[in-house]
Amino acid sequence: MIQTVMRVPRVRRLEYFIAFLGSYVGREFNEDQAREAVQRKVHEFELNKAKALGKQRPTARRGGTTLQECLYLAVQLGLTDQFKRLTPEAALVLDPVQRRHFLLERMWQTYPRFRQVVLTARDNERLDLPFYDWDIARQKGDDLYKLDLDRLSFEAIRDLATDLALINWHPTEDKRQIVYPVACLATHTEIFCLTGMPVKQQTFAQQCIHQTAIDLNLLTVKNSHYESQAYARPKDQGYLILQTDIDQVFIRDYDVSSGDFEQALWQEYLSLSDMRQRFPVLYPNLRNQVCAALRISDPTFDRYLLSLIQQPHRLNIYPSGGVLNYAVNLAHIGKFLPPQADQGDFIVYLKIERRNAL
Repeated sequence: MIQTVMRVPRVRRLEYFIAFLGSYVGREFNEDQAREAVQRKVHEFELNKAKALGKQRPTARRGGTTLQECLYLAVQLGLTDQFKRLTPEAALVLDPVQRRHFLLERMWQTYPRFRQVVLTARDNERLDLPFYDWDIARQKGDDLYKLDLDRLSFEAIRDLATDLALINWHPTEDKRQIVYPVACLATHTEIFCLTGMPVKQQTFAQQCIHQTAIDLNLLTVKNSHYESQAYARPKDQGYLILQTDIDQVFIRDYDVSSGDFEQALWQEYLSLSDMRQRFPVLYPNLRNQVCAALRISDPTFDRYLLSLIQQPHRLNIYPSGGVLNYAVNLAHIGKFLPPQADQGDFIVYLKIERRNAL
């Protein structure tokens, strides 16, 4: 049985943890190899940040603290034993196909605060939180959605949950951050508790639980009330099902059509360009707006956008390079990094026009 742990290790990017596990030769831990593997990933990220910012040299980071946090995470998730040797489950994390399911299952069971942050984002639909001064905000009477953790602990959870495509977020210009769910999530306990209750879908959380119960054939609706399905067998509806000691968790990513994406892209582009076609708009700003509107992750946006550039439909999209100017936001510059074009340059600006306007 996996033990619960209150503090989530501060591994800010999942790629660092994958590099750490991949540094093993067989099952044995080699500190020098592990440090070199983590440092290589950290340096690669810093190089990309420097390039995007137009800086000549990346920030020098040794990665020693990151290595220690990776060790904590591996031990707490049961991926290494007391002698730092890999357990068989580590192979599931190194497998890209099984990685997300396994990590979500273990993290949901191991970290109560991970569950708390994800469910709080779902229950409130949109969290508006200070980026830095959590203690000052609490002194002024802000309960921060009753999140019983400090800012750094929240950021560790936020970043891992973002990498695992449960939530997304973006900073605002007034030193705050908007956090929102990008997947429909419900637990078996929540669904079971609906039995005999009147149907309600007023809130985002109620919609998630209702849709999950109906999709998976766990409940039915009769006379505007929920009824349990005798001997019900869940249907395969594209849900990720987590089996933990404490509950069963059902997760379904939002399915956005290319048409809906294109429409949202155009609307948010016009909002940022002040209704002007072919006016340059910063890629990260447009991505933040569209992702929040559609409840999708940054990689999903990048994938849709690059596909539309290669095969345009109703819009012509013109990407161009440049330099990001986020000197005041260096603490979270990683959230602003756009994808790179085939030539290796970052896509910093986008200009868009309707094809029928030509």
